[in-house]
Amino acid sequence: MSFITDFETEFTKKLLSSEKSEDLVRWVCEKILESYRNGITAGQNGVTVKRQGQSRRRGSYGKADKPAV
Repeated sequence: MSFITDFETEFTKKLLSSEKSEDLVRWVCEKILESYRNGITAGQNGVTVKRQGQSRRRGSYGKADKPAV
């Protein structure tokens, strides 16, 4: 999850530096596109992309419902 951590750190620095909104939006769009392309490339190469670590979400969001017994 290095990409997310690096993104968060760099984005925070950019927000605190008071960059123009247009520049921030362009930077975020480029980073999202880069991540998307990396995922597509990994899929084409037959690589299984697995996420390590815990979810960054809080609570039950994103968790599957437990099957009824």
